[in-house]
Amino acid sequence: MVEYFTYPELPDRQFFRCDRRKASLQVTACAGMWVEANGKAAPERLDQCRNCPLGAKHAGVGEISLSPLRGMSICARCEQGATRLVRKHLCISCYNREREFLKGRNARGSAPVKHPQLHQLEIRFQAGPEIERVAMTVASRQELVVAVLRDTSKHVTFAFEAGRPNLLQGELFG
Repeated sequence: MVEYFTYPELPDRQFFRCDRRKASLQVTACAGMWVEANGKAAPERLDQCRNCPLGAKHAGVGEISLSPLRGMSICARCEQGATRLVRKHLCISCYNREREFLKGRNARGSAPVKHPQLHQLEIRFQAGPEIERVAMTVASRQELVVAVLRDTSKHVTFAFEAGRPNLLQGELFG
C-alpha cells in the first residue's frame, strides 16, 4: 500500500516513498520517468523504473507486462542477448543456422547435423482483454513463449488447449 503525502513547503504537490529508487518522488515525476524508461531508447539510469506497476499507474496506463523479458533484445531461440534481431525474432547466428537447415546444406556443402527440427507451431494467449494468436516456424514451443513475453506490452496469460475426449456422444448417456 502506497502512502501519499505533501510537504508543507509544497502543499499542491503529491509525493510518495519509492522503494525501488529509495527516494521520495513526486507523482508526476514518477509518471514521467516510467514513460521514458519504457520508451524506445531508455537511458540506463531509469532501469529501476522499467516495468514498475506503480509507475504505470501514475502514468495512467492500466495493465502492463511485468515480464523481465519485455522489450529486451534477446533471441527467442537461443535466449542470448543480441544487438540485431532478424525478423524481430532471431539473432544472426540462429537465423543462419535456420537457413542452412532449410537449404539442407551448410557452408561446407554437408547436411546440418545439430540443428533441431523446425515445426509450424501456434500459441494462443490473452494480452489484456484480447485473445491473440501467434504462429511461426520454431524449434520449440518455448521459443514462442519467449517471443510473446518479449514483444507484448500488456500482461500476458497463457493457457493450453485440451484435447477432445475419446468418447462418442452416445457413450455419454448409455
